[in-house]
Amino acid sequence: MGFMSLMNHRTKYGILLLLPLIAGLSIYGLFYSKTSKADTLQPPDLSISAAALANSFDYEEGHADSLYLYKTISVSGIVSRIHKVRPGMWVATLAGQAPGRAAIDCTLDSLYDPDRESLKPGDAVAIRGRCAGRSLNVQLVQCIIEK
Repeated sequence: MGFMSLMNHRTKYGILLLLPLIAGLSIYGLFYSKTSKADTLQPPDLSISAAALANSFDYEEGHADSLYLYKTISVSGIVSRIHKVRPGMWVATLAGQAPGRAAIDCTLDSLYDPDRESLKPGDAVAIRGRCAGRSLNVQLVQCIIEK
């Protein structure tokens, strides 16, 4: 009878240790499934021209933040500049409506290869990225070239 009593205690403690482990793994699985979708290519929440996006931030930055911040946006415009920020990181600047006003800085995804996809000033392009707000220019991050 002593052996059966010892077996019941082991079973109870085993179950008590196993339940939090299962609960923790379940919570981790739910969290991981929600965050892993961010790595996939997402359709844009909206499409807008570079001039219209820049004007929106120029005239009503608070309102523009409420409309565009953290959303995936497809922006069409003319490339005014493309430059390498650091190894493997390229930024394409789309012209705003007027010189001296806000422009759109699109930080291209790390998969961007300038040898394969050559962008040059004057090219008409559509770029999809996530709006990160405005510092000097409107910032789009994790950008890909659509056309």
